[in-house]
Amino acid sequence: MSRTYLLLLLPVLAGLLLLPVPLLRDFHFESAMIVAVIGAYWSAISGARAHAKNDFFEALKILGYGYLLGLPVFIFSAFSGCLSIHGIGFWIFIPFPSIFLGRAIGRLIREFSLPLSKTLAIIVISMIALGIWLVEFFTLPQVYFFNHIWGTWPGPIYDETVQLTGAFVFFRWITLLWIILLWMLPDWNSSIQNKLITAFAIFALMFSYLNMSEMGIITPRDALKEQLSMHKHTQHFNLYFDNEHFTSEEADYWALRHEFHFKQIVELLEIDWPENQKIESYLYANAWQKKRLVGAKFTSYVPIWLEQDQLHIAKQQLDGVLKHEMVHAISKQFGNWLFNGSWSIGMIEGLAEAIAADASSQSTLQQIMAADTPYPSTQQMQKAFSNTGFYGDAAAISYTTAGAFVQFLLENYPVESFKKAYPNNDFRQAYEVPFDALVSKWIQTLPPVKIDSLDRQISEFIFSQQSLFQRSCPHLLSPSLHLWDEFQYFNTIDDSTSALAAISSLFEMDTTNLLVKRDWASSLLHNGLYQPVFQKISDQDSALTLQLLKADALFLSGNISEAQELLQILKPRLDKTTARNFLYSYSLREDVNQWNAHVSRRYKNQLPSLPDFETLNEANQVLSAAIALELYEDSLLRNYSGSLIESQLNPDWFDIYESIIDRLIFIEQFDLAEQWITKLSEINLRDRYRERLNELAEWKAFLD
Repeated sequence: MSRTYLLLLLPVLAGLLLLPVPLLRDFHFESAMIVAVIGAYWSAISGARAHAKNDFFEALKILGYGYLLGLPVFIFSAFSGCLSIHGIGFWIFIPFPSIFLGRAIGRLIREFSLPLSKTLAIIVISMIALGIWLVEFFTLPQVYFFNHIWGTWPGPIYDETVQLTGAFVFFRWITLLWIILLWMLPDWNSSIQNKLITAFAIFALMFSYLNMSEMGIITPRDALKEQLSMHKHTQHFNLYFDNEHFTSEEADYWALRHEFHFKQIVELLEIDWPENQKIESYLYANAWQKKRLVGAKFTSYVPIWLEQDQLHIAKQQLDGVLKHEMVHAISKQFGNWLFNGSWSIGMIEGLAEAIAADASSQSTLQQIMAADTPYPSTQQMQKAFSNTGFYGDAAAISYTTAGAFVQFLLENYPVESFKKAYPNNDFRQAYEVPFDALVSKWIQTLPPVKIDSLDRQISEFIFSQQSLFQRSCPHLLSPSLHLWDEFQYFNTIDDSTSALAAISSLFEMDTTNLLVKRDWASSLLHNGLYQPVFQKISDQDSALTLQLLKADALFLSGNISEAQELLQILKPRLDKTTARNFLYSYSLREDVNQWNAHVSRRYKNQLPSLPDFETLNEANQVLSAAIALELYEDSLLRNYSGSLIESQLNPDWFDIYESIIDRLIFIEQFDLAEQWITKLSEINLRDRYRERLNELAEWKAFLD
């Protein structure tokens, strides 16, 4: 075989080696990064050689080899249905500029006859690829990064839909300016044309670097504080809220919740918090704003590697993750020397999960583990506390397993032992017993844990999830997923008209998708459009959810007898179903008065007066209180909750009861809140509910 054919075949064979590797086998940014890095080094080293020539065409040749490497990946992605326009875009905008920048650097070194040219080329490329990134990593709060060598890192890998953005295209414009400048420098004064091109590159670079924050290339803390312009300061926190999406009352509430969870965590971990040290908490309007500003969409995060303690959370995730994320910020006090954490991601996330205990709202961590047999072996637990093992499983699996074990350690051994083990993931030295002995003692506690069918369902759901590395097409954003994302966004910002337009387009694409059809019908009802719902939902649509929406549409349009007739047809199915979301569907609509209250509340946000409230059944009363909570109707909520407390409490409504008590405590209705806590504590509750009730009692004690 001739040398030419061999040179063409080798990169193709190298590309075949990528196919077994998750993520790298996709024609997307990760595989493009590999080609860009290899190509940049190769191009720089070859360009720095004393007798190198034909720089432009040599760079093109290296780029061609890079695309040959990507050919098997391209074919695999095309045949597996994973090829996307964004993936193709990354393969254009990542390797091409990187390879030509490498050549420009090598050429500059050669033209200036600098000593140790190849070594110097390697050092320069490494400084750009690693040195600049390290400076940004340890100084900026963002988790997205752009780099002239490897292109881009879009943020947490759990935010799976990675797209080509205008910010990245602008950054590659900066890379192009550097290529032009470095290419022209050796002969910049040889002609007027060269001088003009050099001057243009310099001034364009100056303009670009002055606008890096505005163009989304970097996000300094000052820029975040400007964007999140409502500021509040407490004893231990400086909080920054989006002014348009947080009310002053909401900001006051979350400021207090920050201090409450801070007190819980420092006491549990026995930390003497440094005086005058404050945590900065950045609270975004929604996940989409957070993605735009710092690169993390649905992933809340704490950059523990930064000197300044920080939290970054979107409004919709606050209630579920605030305590978890705060553990990360506080545990920096006993983290390692490099990035204030543990060398094991399992230790970092396990500690937060153990303290927040928020893997499930209905089952405790130990119940989830007890319901999943066979129990983890020592080898599996060692894997859970290794970085490759932790990320090899779905997040829910890794977090829950590590969290349950750490919770056992915190409850059965001195906290100082865990704090000693935390930085270096060294259990043996900290606990003075082998790791397998600790695992064995924990496993022995699981069989006696009381579990039921719900615990088993929750455990099965968690432990059946796939990780990002196990999914096909992990970064593919199909047109339908794009519309679904738009629908979720418009719902988040309460733009019901745009949300309806998005879900209608999605429904037109696939009228057989029951989930889409459900949300399409619900959006129509919320927008006062009833006729299309009962016209489009036929008897062949067997899903109970759709038939109930059709019944509501008939009722709202004045066809009450038809609505009642349909409900009676559905009643036998409603009586038989074991799904909790249908448990009270019939009672919500059992007569005209109840049904009218239900549809007025659900689709129009209209709440009954107290006399009308007292004529409603249990389900309608509790759900009316829930809407009063959402609408911040505190006066109505006080009246509703005062009436509800006189009735028999039902554990099925615990989530709403919890929210009622939480709000009563915040608005300083302490006596009424105490009545609720006392009465709930007297009924039969799930263990996880009792944990949550105890936290409500702590919240009341904190504010009272």
